[in-house]
Amino acid sequence: MGLGAKDVVLSPAAVAALASLESSSDAAHRAIAKRARGYRLVLLGDCLHGEVVKKDRILRVLRERYGLENLYVEDLPSLWRLLYTVVRDRGERYAVVVEVVDHIVYTRWFSRRR
Repeated sequence: MGLGAKDVVLSPAAVAALASLESSSDAAHRAIAKRARGYRLVLLGDCLHGEVVKKDRILRVLRERYGLENLYVEDLPSLWRLLYTVVRDRGERYAVVVEVVDHIVYTRWFSRRR
């Protein structure tokens, strides 16, 4: 059994990305959104489920925009990625989905960070 989260919260950027995917006429995009939404139950049960992004590889812009101290990545269909962080508030743990991005954006953000 993993370390559960009290709730999963979506950032405005994640909400916009999922809304765009869900309203797409492309079935593959809707499948990506469905899988991303499905991670809610996974993260409620184990908020440390994703692949850990090392602190020195977290982009400064993401750290500053979201106040990140940690970052996790979940793989989605068609090489999309769900990026989330785990925060504590009043002793409770929350998973906050900060971005849902395609392969091009993800690669641009993280491939040069070696």
